[in-house]
Order: sequence, then structure tokens, then C-alpha cells
Amino acid sequence: MLIFHRADSPNWYAQWRRNDGSQFQRGLRTADRAAAIEVARTEYMKYTFREEHGLSETTKGFGAVADVLLAELEAKRLARGESDGKVKAYRQRIERYLKPYFGQRPIDQIRPADIEKYRDWRLAYWITGPGSKQEFLEYRRAGKVIRAPLANRRKGNGDKALGEDVTLRQIFACAVKNGWLEQGRVPLVKSRRPSDKSRPHFTQAEVDALMVSAPAWIEAAPYKRSKPIRRLTTDFITLLFATGMRPSEAIKLTWGDVEFFRDEEGIKNLRRWVSDDTKTGKREVVALPGAEVVIMRMRAERTKAQVQPDQWLFTTTAGRRVTDFGRLMKAWLLFAKVRANPRGEARSVYSCRHTYITNALNRGLSTHLIAVNCGTSTDMIDKFYSKVSASLNA
Repeated sequence: MLIFHRADSPNWYAQWRRNDGSQFQRGLRTADRAAAIEVARTEYMKYTFREEHGLSETTKGFGAVADVLLAELEAKRLARGESDGKVKAYRQRIERYLKPYFGQRPIDQIRPADIEKYRDWRLAYWITGPGSKQEFLEYRRAGKVIRAPLANRRKGNGDKALGEDVTLRQIFACAVKNGWLEQGRVPLVKSRRPSDKSRPHFTQAEVDALMVSAPAWIEAAPYKRSKPIRRLTTDFITLLFATGMRPSEAIKLTWGDVEFFRDEEGIKNLRRWVSDDTKTGKREVVALPGAEVVIMRMRAERTKAQVQPDQWLFTTTAGRRVTDFGRLMKAWLLFAKVRANPRGEARSVYSCRHTYITNALNRGLSTHLIAVNCGTSTDMIDKFYSKVSASLNA
């Protein structure tokens, strides 16, 4: 090992030869020769330990790596001109859960057992952990600090937090890319997927009650400007009931994806094309009778420019795209008193799809036809709707 001075610094430096013959240099951060020798010995012992155990020569704390990842994601976002939604989601997971737990622990010293301990901590976060002491959530919107009650936002105990697992993997990948972690020492982050179970659906009587309540719910809006968005919500839900589409598929529809046709009996029907970038790719969806009336009314309420083929189907009267109807549907279900089924299971936007499939099975449609229209497999229908099929075959 060599201890030496550099012309551009009063401090001492150490240099030694790696196993592959190349040179390794380390700054000792002291101008005192005796102190520099002791620091050099300590640094060399650390180096040999890391070499023997397959660790990187240089490492970084978990929190510091997470900050680098966020900076890289932000740079990519700006270069592509994308919205900040994805980066914001990463930042929330990192700042709320990951950094408080892992802190500045060396990234290459985190083991699978540490990941499991994190999961246990995360499961208890809102119950007995740090989150249990929070009463308000503070965040910025349009330059203002919003302080909202946290009671209704305590959703997710980490059991379904696939997004957090993705973020963890990205942090480790960032460390590998920058040379702070060897690929062979990346801990396995295996997602805990929730047990499969079908979501609660609506009975036909409940669907009828919901639709009958629509005009009253729209009129009950606290402000006049809120009525159009409530009307749009009822249109969105009506079309989900009529097509069995996934909400994420329906949100991406444009006016160019909607067309009318007449069947063999001359009856006018509605056909919708699911876009390529959805879960199952492009496919044709034929709606149940009555859906075409909703589309025709929506078209009549919009300007010619708003119904061009490349324009979004679900927009406000001002032309602003709407991408989430979950909160509004919940309010409508509560108004109509059909929020939960008799077992107390809360219904959601996705319940419309399950209602469509359940009713289709009750009408005697084959699982093959249902699977094609819904963009799923017959195996999935058999798995989640076996009780319906069994009752029909009894």
C-alpha cells in the first residue's frame, strides 16, 4: 500500500493494487501523516472484507440511491414531456414508507430477511405504526398546502402494494447500474399477491334501482356545475353494464372507437373497439341493447369538434378528459342505497363488469362468447363464476 500527497491537496491519499492488477485509490481526508496511516489501514481492511464477501468497492445508503432514482425518473419525464403522475407516485412511496424504514442503510447490506421485516412493518404502518399517529395528510395542489383528514385515506396495508414492490426493485436496479451493488447481491422482492376472489356484483333489481335513481342523484348535486359530471358518471356506468368492459378500457375510448351497425334482424346496435394499449390489446366489444341511446345523447350534447374520431369519449362539457369515476360512483351507490351486497362487501366500478358476466351466464350465453366479448379466458370465467355455472347446470 502506498501513502502519498497530491499536488492539488494538502491531504494524504492511499493506493493499493486490486486482485485483477488495477490500482485502487482512496482519499484519507487528513493532512496528518500518522492519522493518515491509521485511516489507510482501516480503509484497506474494509476493502479486503468487501472483496472477500463479494461486495462492491463503493456503496451508497438506501435513501441516497432512492434520491438518485427519483432524479433520473424526473429527468426522463422532462425529456419526454410526460405528466408528473408516475414520478409523484414513486416519490410518495419512497418518502412515506421506504426511506423512513431503510434510511441510509448501505444498499448492498440489505438482505431478503430485511425485505420481509419491512413487509411486517408496512402491514402495521396504519394500525400501530407511524401512520396510526397521523390525523391529517398535507400535500401541495396548485401551489397551496392542503391539509386533509386522513381517516378516509388509510387504504392499503401493504398486502396489495405491488407498486411499492416495483419501486423497491427499481431502487436496487439503480444501485446496480451505478456500481453501488453487485447484481448477484440484489435481494429478491417477491410480491405478495392477494388471494383470488370475485368482486361483488349487482342483482338485476339493484341495477334497475340504481338507474331509476340517476335523475334524482344528478339533480341533488350541491352545485349546478356538478350536474354534468354526475350525468357523465351515469353514462359511463351504464355503458360498463352494457359491455362488460374493464373501467381502464372504457376510459381510453375515443369517438373513433364507437360505431353503430344493424344485426341480422335489422336492429341497430353499438360496437366499440378497445384500444391496442389496454390489458388484452385491440378487440371488438358488442354492447347490449340500449347503450346506443346513451352514445347518441352524449354526441348530441357535444360540439362537432368534441366528437371527432381522435377525441376522448368521456370528457366534461368543456372538453377536459375524465379518467376516474370511482369517487363519483361511490357517491351514487350510497345515494341509491346499493353500495354493499347483503354480505357487506363494498361494490366498485369493477362490479359492473362482474354484473355483466353474471347476467350473461344467467341468460345462457356460452363462456366462450362471454370471454371473447370481455377480453378474458374461459378458464378465468370458470374460476371466478363457477357458482353461477353450477346453479345453471343443477
